[in-house]
Amino acid sequence: MQTQTRTLKDIITGRRCRKGTAAGTTKRGAYWLACEPIEIRSYGGRGIGNDQADRSHQLELRHYRDGEVSAAVRCHSWHQDTGTQNHWVTVGICDCTTVEDVVVALKGKSDEEWGHLYSDRQHSELAAALMKLGLPLAAPSPDDEPAPAPAPVA
Repeated sequence: MQTQTRTLKDIITGRRCRKGTAAGTTKRGAYWLACEPIEIRSYGGRGIGNDQADRSHQLELRHYRDGEVSAAVRCHSWHQDTGTQNHWVTVGICDCTTVEDVVVALKGKSDEEWGHLYSDRQHSELAAALMKLGLPLAAPSPDDEPAPAPAPVA
């Protein structure tokens, strides 16, 4: 029996996370998070004095009140002189069926002001979080031997 491939959207919907107080509200409406935000990039300085701002990007897997599902990257910056800045970028990863697909999609996405949204330095954290939700790491390798067919029952 072949296992049905589930998308990230299927997994988020199946989490039934729309309980309690919403995590946030956008112009689309209230949303809940399927899991804690996942850090996918961290860079910059300490955000103190002449140091660069402390910057990070976190992936949010959102399930809206109306049933829609989306993924957004929160680009966060902090410096003691300029304060906190947040910017959200929607990323089209909800149809992905493996962690590998998510990484490929994130590597192809950047923001004019914030640059690349994803760093390979955070791969293990991203992979662990998505696999914990139930997304497989990768599809079977193309040159792997297929499993032998079961013997016929007499």
